[in-house]
Parts: sequence; C-alpha cells; structure tokens
Amino acid sequence: MEGNEKASRFYGNHAPFTRPAAIPPQGDSGTERRRRDSLSRQAARLRTGRGSSSGGALKRKGQGGAGPQFLSGLGRRAAASRSRRGADEARKPPGPPRAPPPPPPPSSLRRLVLVPPRPPGAMASGVTVCDKVIQVFNDMKVRKHAPQEEQKKRKKAVIFCLSEDKKKIILEAGKEILVGDLGDTVDDPYLHFVALLPPSDCRYALYDATYETKESKKEDLVFLFWAPESAPLKSKMIYASSKDALKKKFPGIKHEWQANGLEDIKDRQSLAEKLGGNCVISLEGKPV
Repeated sequence: MEGNEKASRFYGNHAPFTRPAAIPPQGDSGTERRRRDSLSRQAARLRTGRGSSSGGALKRKGQGGAGPQFLSGLGRRAAASRSRRGADEARKPPGPPRAPPPPPPPSSLRRLVLVPPRPPGAMASGVTVCDKVIQVFNDMKVRKHAPQEEQKKRKKAVIFCLSEDKKKIILEAGKEILVGDLGDTVDDPYLHFVALLPPSDCRYALYDATYETKESKKEDLVFLFWAPESAPLKSKMIYASSKDALKKKFPGIKHEWQANGLEDIKDRQSLAEKLGGNCVISLEGKPV
C-alpha cells in the first residue's frame, strides 16, 4: 500500500507499464509443447546438416543438398535427350555435297607464270659474265711453254667492269698489261696496275703476281675487288652482290683482295702480305 502511494506520487495519474503474464493457449498441454519442440530441433538440425546421416553425407560430399537419386535421374534424362537428338538427325535427309575448295587467286598464278627463269651464268643481282672474261682467266691461269712471241701477248693484269646497261661483266677496253710490255713501256708492273684503277668507281681485276720467298720464286693469280669510298652507292651494291658469283667462274684462285682506297693498295707491302706474309722478300723484282 505504501509502495503504491509512492508510485502514484512519482508517476502521477499514469501508472507504469507492466508486461502481462504469458497466457498459455487454450487446449495446450505438455505433450503438444514437447512435440513442437522436437520438430523445431529436427528442423534446426536439418538446416545445419547434422540432422540425419543422409544429410550429413551429402553435405560432406559437397552435393549442395541434392540427393543421389535426383542426380542419377538428371543423368538418365540427359542421356535420353542425346539419344533423341541423334535419332532426329539420323531421320533427316542428307544435305547437299560439300563444295570443293576455291582455286588460288589469279594474281599468284600470274606471278608464277610471268617470272622468267634465271639464265645460265646469272648472278643474284641479275648480272651475267661475258664469255671473253672466262677465256681471259683460263689463258692467265694456264701457263704453257709457248714461243716467245705468244708469251708476249699473255696478260699480266686485266680490269673487268660492268657494261653500260649494268647487265654483263666485260673486259674494260685499254685497261690491261701484257707480258711483252714489261721492261719496254712498263717499268714497274705493280704501280702501273694500281694506276689503271679508277679513283671513283668499282672494278674487278686479275693480277698475275711474280714474287720470291726465302725458298723459291712463285707466280700466283690475285683476284681484286676494288671498291673505293668515293664510288656511288648503287655501283657498290651491284659490284658487291656480283662478286661471289664471279669468283665461282674463276676456280683455283688462292688469293682474294678487297681494297677500299689507294691507302690500301699503293704500297706493294700490302700485296706481299696477302701472298705470303713475312716469307715474301721481293715482288716483281722489287724488295718489300
């Protein structure tokens, strides 16, 4: 009674809210409550995967809740669907025959037909060697015991150049040294040979060198590729691309020499090094 008076003085006319006691549903007995609680616990165990052996096994196998019978049923239905599709395709009438592959384009056929075969003796640059060049090489290579008059007509040195149309390698007119000229109009054949080379264009040359070593006196042909720095670029390219093919026309040459200016060739010591190094003691009768 005293507590109610204090509450009425504190809250005034508004009494505090009190939760009413739970009223059990009508007709609810202890058996019904236990049955509902059991069903709730079973539902909770099924949700967490611990309710039954089959549910736990499926959870552990990663089936995602699908049973084995459901999966096997899917497989059977897929197999049946495939068999039906195969039967439908078998009943379809055969289609038209496959067309043959198209022929190659006409442009490639034209290229194959219009490219002419490389003529015999042609080089990578399209330049051919004149027959007179090969004949001169064979005459200089083979030294025969001929009469003195014929020996004088033998070439000591010769210069080769390209023709005006840049399609053939020919003998350059007036650019040669004969054996009969030695001691008559030519005092030093090597220096005379160097003077025959043009200062601003490329050339090929053959020089029959006579030299002496510590053991014996020898004669060898030297193939020279003359490509000065002042020569035109196009000329350098044509001569360089034709050099190896020209050498194949000159079998048996032991010495090859490339000079890019007078500094490389004006001294006979440079040629002596190509011929035998320190073993050469004289060249064309002149000490080195």
